[in-house]
Amino acid sequence: MSERVFNLPNVITLARLAAVPVVGWLILQQRWEAACWLFLAAAVSDGIDGLLARRLQQTTQLGAALDTVADKALGLVTLVLLTLEEAIPMWVTLAILLRDSVIVLGALSYRGLAGHLEIHPTWLGKTHMFAEFALLTLVLAGLAGLLALEGWLLPLFGIVFVIAVLSGAQYVWIWSAKARAAARFKSR
Repeated sequence: MSERVFNLPNVITLARLAAVPVVGWLILQQRWEAACWLFLAAAVSDGIDGLLARRLQQTTQLGAALDTVADKALGLVTLVLLTLEEAIPMWVTLAILLRDSVIVLGALSYRGLAGHLEIHPTWLGKTHMFAEFALLTLVLAGLAGLLALEGWLLPLFGIVFVIAVLSGAQYVWIWSAKARAAARFKSR
């Protein structure tokens, strides 16, 4: 039986993916308020599409893959452009980019070793995504003049940095253990 891939959760995910270049353009044009609201709507849609997929029993492999791509694209484009605008320090951006790179390279390496890959986000990984998206929303809101964040930005940057490092280390630990187990199984 084939999956019905054209469903409401997947349409919401596709809309989030379509929002990525628009958010990027709005940031490049320094249209901060519009960028903030569109980014926030796209970020909130991430929870909505997942909730609907589970509640309506419309989870699909395509939807799961698109969800990951949409999340990463939205976060990456916004993070990099805000860093280029000097609204986010390079050390925060590098920590997030290094975390994501290590996870992707580790997952691909594991798939090459074990021949399959099933990714289940950890609680800390989900916390990282929430913290990253919250930070990006707050920075955009600050640039738009919707919030006064002067005294709060450095602690927020520090929190997201620590969560990125811990989350990345957790994934390295988990996937290293899985890789060792897969290597032992293959050698039998």
